[in-house]
Amino acid sequence: MKHKKLVVGITITILASGIIGGILMTQMKTPFDIFLIKDYTKPTKDEQIDYLKKHEQEMIDFVKTQNPKVESVKFDWDSIQTGVTGNGTLQGAGDYLLLFGYVNNDKDKDFRMDLDVDDTGLPEISSMTLGQVIQNLGE
Repeated sequence: MKHKKLVVGITITILASGIIGGILMTQMKTPFDIFLIKDYTKPTKDEQIDYLKKHEQEMIDFVKTQNPKVESVKFDWDSIQTGVTGNGTLQGAGDYLLLFGYVNNDKDKDFRMDLDVDDTGLPEISSMTLGQVIQNLGE
C-alpha cells in the first residue's frame, strides 16, 4: 500500500512539474532565454544604421522642411544613441533612437533627430522629430 501511494505521489509530482514547466516554456521565446546575455532577436546598431540609410532621403527631406535655410543635410551615423523612454515604470514606455547631424556643411549648425523604435527594434521613420532644433542657423 505504501509503495502504491509512493508511486502515485511521484507520478502526480512529475505530471505537475511537466505541466508547470510547459507553461513556463511557452512564456519564453526559447528554452535558453534565461541564460542569454544578449537579445539576438533585436537588430544590432549596424542593422539599425543600414535601415536608416535606406530611408535617408526621406529623413533629409524632413529636416529640410524644418527651416527654409537648410540647403544640405549630413548625418553622423556614429552618433546613434538608443534608450528606453521613461514613464515611471520599470519597463518604460518604449525604446527610442537619437541621431545627430548638421546642415549646410557646417558642424556648428547641428541638430538631433529623435525616432521611436518599434517592437522589432527598428526605428519608426514616421515618428521622426527634431528633438534638438537646428542650432546656429539664424532666423
